[in-house]
Amino acid sequence: MKLPEHLAARTIVTIATQRSGTKAFAQSLNSGEVVRSAYEIFLPNNPVASLTRAWAAHLGAHPDFGFSQDELTAFLDEFLIKLHESIDRDYLHFDVMYDNLGVLNTLWTYPIGLPWRNFLMGYMRSRGLLVVHLIRDDILECFASNIIAQTRNLYHTDKDISQREEEPITLDLDRALHYVLPVARTRGLVREAFRDQRRYIELTYPDFIAGDHIAPAAVDALAQALSLSPEAARGLFGPIRMRPTAPDKRRLIANYDEVAAHIAPALAQLAEPRLQRW
Repeated sequence: MKLPEHLAARTIVTIATQRSGTKAFAQSLNSGEVVRSAYEIFLPNNPVASLTRAWAAHLGAHPDFGFSQDELTAFLDEFLIKLHESIDRDYLHFDVMYDNLGVLNTLWTYPIGLPWRNFLMGYMRSRGLLVVHLIRDDILECFASNIIAQTRNLYHTDKDISQREEEPITLDLDRALHYVLPVARTRGLVREAFRDQRRYIELTYPDFIAGDHIAPAAVDALAQALSLSPEAARGLFGPIRMRPTAPDKRRLIANYDEVAAHIAPALAQLAEPRLQRW
């Protein structure tokens, strides 16, 4: 069964890389009254809905699955229909991380990073899902935040830990470069994939957060994209319990400026205008 248009219109997908405010955004939606967030649906242990578990079950039940465009589309349609049926609100939200975008593909797919060859983004476009692209301008901040979280074994918190005394961390220059370049490339691919789409908005982290709430401009952008009334828009988001785990990266990273200088030329080259491919 094809995903009905009224359900597609009520489906919100956040696309982002890790450490870009996705959990705070989803938590604030769940604290509101309009949208139910399933968070990251590709996590196998997601208690609300796991696309990974559903995919494994589907393949087990269909041993002759051919990985065609139609078969993959039908699987996702069925998954989203069931997910809508399981939630207690009219609108559904979930996260798709940059490194999830290559998970589902047709059998005959070139291993190249072109947006129109990506099945998941093509599905989102074809069904008219609302795509919210969360951007963290300084990609090095994403890498530093990830390393700090790994070092502390602390990825999210509802407590203020900004003044905790810690030994500074020294980042590996090449590891930083290998982290930021794929993120930068994928950001460009997502923008290219949705640049002509009406149901696409970008929000910048941490600017879309104001204290313990989503900033008014971000609320207005999402409400307008969903065509919500002013009354409904007031219930779109609720409070955010999460707190920044490492707001002062330069205090915690001993060689932050050195790493920034090391990766800057590669990022600048990546940002240069490209000629037409063919």
